[in-house]
Amino acid sequence: YRGKRLVNWDPKLLTAVSDLEVVSEEEDGSLWEIRYPLADGSGHLTVATTRPETMLGDTAVMVHPEDERYAALVGKTVKLPLTGDGDPLDPAGWRELPIIADAYVDREFGTGVVKVTPAHDFNDYAVGQRHGLPLIDILTLDAKVNDKAPAKYRGLDRFDARRQVVADLEALGLLASVKPHKLMVPRGDRTSAVIEPMLTDQWFVAMSKPG
Repeated sequence: YRGKRLVNWDPKLLTAVSDLEVVSEEEDGSLWEIRYPLADGSGHLTVATTRPETMLGDTAVMVHPEDERYAALVGKTVKLPLTGDGDPLDPAGWRELPIIADAYVDREFGTGVVKVTPAHDFNDYAVGQRHGLPLIDILTLDAKVNDKAPAKYRGLDRFDARRQVVADLEALGLLASVKPHKLMVPRGDRTSAVIEPMLTDQWFVAMSKPG
C-alpha cells in the first residue's frame, strides 16, 4: 500500500536517503523567539524555534500539560503570523492554530512553548498523529517554498525564506529575540546538503496477514 510519510530528503540528490546516509554534527545556529498573538487579543505566546521558515506550515502550538504558566491557555487559539492569502503582514488573514498540551515538550527549552509543524519535523509528525493535526508541507522537493505559502515567499530557497520570514516578523514587532544556539544539523554524507524532513509518497509491504 502507499501512504504519505516523512523521510530524510536530500534536496540536491532529489531522493530519500536512509538514516545511515545522514551525518549529524553540532553547528552554530540561532534560536529565534517569536510572538504568536492569542486570537482573543489577550496577549501572545512566545514560541522558540531553530527553523523559523517552517512556521508557514505550523498546525498547532504546544505546551507541557503540567506547565502551570500556560495551563489556562490550553484549548485556546493563536494567530499564526505571515499566513494570510493576501498580504502576509496583514493580521486579518492569519490562520488560527489550537494550543495543545503534550508531554513531549521540554519545559526548560526556550520559553516552554513550541510550534508544531508535522510535515517538516519527525517529532512534530508523531505529535500530529497523536492529536489529529493536519499536515501542511510548504517546501518543494528541491527545498523551495511552494504554493501553500503566501505568494511573497513562493519560490524562495528555504534559507532565503528564513531570512525573509525573520525580517517580516521583525517589521511586525513579533520577533522577541535571536540567541546563539548550538544544534545538531543533519547533512547528506554524499552532498553535505542539509537534510530536510519531507512528506512524500512511500510504498509499504504488509508483514502480517490482514485481520
